[in-house]
Amino acid sequence: TNIKLGVIEDHSNRTRLAKLLRFQSSHHPSDMTSLDQYVERMKEKQDKIYFMAGASRKEAESSPFVERLLKKGYEVIYLTEPVDEYCIQALPEFDGKRFQNVAKEGVKFDESEKSKESREAVEKEFEPLLNWMKDKALKDKIEKAVVSQRLTESPCALVASQY
Repeated sequence: TNIKLGVIEDHSNRTRLAKLLRFQSSHHPSDMTSLDQYVERMKEKQDKIYFMAGASRKEAESSPFVERLLKKGYEVIYLTEPVDEYCIQALPEFDGKRFQNVAKEGVKFDESEKSKESREAVEKEFEPLLNWMKDKALKDKIEKAVVSQRLTESPCALVASQY
């Protein structure tokens, strides 16, 4: 926790301190991982470090937001201490990789031409439902309704905007 507080407060040593950070991740059920180790294990075209915040590891790993990432073999860092999110927010990037909160907008997957066509067909099929949800059912409660690429088991999820 002291190192995490150092990352937040000590701007001049932030990059050096970041190398000492350890987090739980989907890579191993009990071992902590460094950001260096995470970056070494990243998929070839992956350009972001994925993280999910939760009160516990169990809560974070059972979130609908991590379903597709885990199914596709991406590693997700679990932020389970209250200071963790502040620490990550204080780090704009690590080793040239930006951090991506998987509970917010902006998670993109590499997709083949076939899966892109399939996704577009599903979006067209569900367009009337999405419009109804946005314009009538949840009119003043949501900004937009979209078909998600993230979910595999859960029927829906509310996503916070990127900012």
